[in-house]
Amino acid sequence: MSERPVILLAAHGERGGAANNARLAGIVAAVGGLIPGADVGSVLVNVEGLTQKTLAACGDRRVVCLPLLFSDGFFYEKRLKPAFVGAGHELAPPLALWRSFAPFLADNLALRTISHAADPRVVLVAHGSKQTGRSAVCARQVAALMQGRYGRVEVGFLEEAPLASEVIAGTEAPWSAIGLFLGEGMHGGEDFDVLTATAPTAPVAAFTAGELPGLPGLIAAEARDRLRS
Repeated sequence: MSERPVILLAAHGERGGAANNARLAGIVAAVGGLIPGADVGSVLVNVEGLTQKTLAACGDRRVVCLPLLFSDGFFYEKRLKPAFVGAGHELAPPLALWRSFAPFLADNLALRTISHAADPRVVLVAHGSKQTGRSAVCARQVAALMQGRYGRVEVGFLEEAPLASEVIAGTEAPWSAIGLFLGEGMHGGEDFDVLTATAPTAPVAAFTAGELPGLPGLIAAEARDRLRS
């Protein structure tokens, strides 16, 4: 087996105005710069069969896959998990379930709201599903972990109740919005931007997980921990 491991960052893939996946490419490059002893690449889980082809191309090298996903639902269970059965192939939990993720969001929110006398109410915006499932469960788990730092953290969804637009409409100022989205396309850009721009009162802070400059460092730290294990 080759001594040089592969770090594979799995993401859904963009829709809308960012379909070239430029943000993912930037994250891959940044993580690669932080882990010079490994080859860092990406795989899109919305392309059926691509994960298996990518693993085959890695040959007998060790592969650690870090899913930049916000739930362990369909794409994790059906597109990633079945592919990671071979020796030397490791699949980590999705980003949202890493122990470091909720504190990472809380720290970034604190930096953006430090000038306010009171901690804001927080609305986590997640994708959700037409059939309630793991997307909602994982988003509420992140919210629960943030609850210790912020007295009121609520979750709103794009595709299931409670809808993010309704949660935001009922949230008193000051409030902040965090989008559980990686990319800057349809959901992480267009949908999230419309929600915050049309809110009855403007948020004191609004950002998505994918746009945070510290994200490559968080991913690199997780990768190093797994390479050492």
